[in-house]
Amino acid sequence: MIVWLVRIMSAAWAGFWLWFGVASAIHEQLLWQGIALYALRPGLIFVAIMTIAWLWPRLGGVLFILTGFALAAWYAIYYGHMPTGTKIFVLSTMALPPFACGLILLWPSADGTRSVRLHCGTQVSA
Repeated sequence: MIVWLVRIMSAAWAGFWLWFGVASAIHEQLLWQGIALYALRPGLIFVAIMTIAWLWPRLGGVLFILTGFALAAWYAIYYGHMPTGTKIFVLSTMALPPFACGLILLWPSADGTRSVRLHCGTQVSA
C-alpha cells in the first residue's frame, strides 16, 4: 500500500514537470528540437527515476533522495536571488516530492515485511 502511495506521488511529480516543461517550451514557441532539449530532458529524467523506483523500490528510494538533494542544491546555487515565496514554491514542488518519496520507500516498513509498533502498544503490519 505504501509503495502505491509513492508511485502515485512520483507519477504526479514527474508528470507535472514533464507537462510544465513542454507547456513552457510551447509558450516560448520553440521548435521541436528546443522542446526536446528544454522541456523533455528534465521531465524524462524524472520519469526515468520514477520508473526505476517502480521496478526496484530500494534503489528508487536512494535515487529519489539524491534527486531531492541535487535539485535543492541546484536551485539554491543558480536561483538564490529569487524572492522567498518563489524559492519556497519551487523547492516544495520540485525537490520535496522526490525527497519524501525516497524517505517513504526507505522507511523500514515500506516493503510490507516488517511491522511498526505504535506508542499505544498495538502492532500494525505495513
